[in-house]
Amino acid sequence: MWDEIEKPWKIAFMQGWEAFKNGSIPIGAVITDEFGNIISTGRNRIYEHSTLNPKIAHAETECLLKLDLSKHPNVKQYTLYTCMEPCPMCFGTIVMSNFRKLRIAAKDSYCGAAHYYEIDPYLKAKNMQVVFELGILQIVQLTLQSYFEIKACSGDINHIVELFSQDSPKAVEIAKSFYKEKYLDYCVQSNMEFNDVFNSIVLKV
Repeated sequence: MWDEIEKPWKIAFMQGWEAFKNGSIPIGAVITDEFGNIISTGRNRIYEHSTLNPKIAHAETECLLKLDLSKHPNVKQYTLYTCMEPCPMCFGTIVMSNFRKLRIAAKDSYCGAAHYYEIDPYLKAKNMQVVFELGILQIVQLTLQSYFEIKACSGDINHIVELFSQDSPKAVEIAKSFYKEKYLDYCVQSNMEFNDVFNSIVLKV
């Protein structure tokens, strides 16, 4: 299954896995130019001591900050890929950076803000192209994030996971099963490549 995933998604999820391995929320982001070339990457870093301002160290924000506009000025032609629906801060940053193309792997019913492009007059005027991939990509992402939340709560199911369950009951089911076995912690300790983690989630679907 991993071999069938588009390269930008592979890189975005690998970035998210790096975040998970470093104790941050498993979200990654990628920017491609008008030809599909990857020109910037980012990942969540909000729980890492080396981060100067962890409150805003989100994947999409980092990805945008690392984009060299002197080399890549045609931002309206570029596409930002993100594993999770952007929060209000990140979605606003995407819009104000003049990006118009956004692809999202998974819906975030907790703090996702992409829906504002349909209802806010200012955002509607920007003619955003927002695509939710959902399907297997959403299951994989929400499995990772649900596991992260369950681990943070020492095995309890908080309101965030309950919201994730509304969008993907299967992902939460897999996350619960994995947490009982501490499977993703084992994957980190074993230095497992994300393609194998991805496929192990898919096998549970």
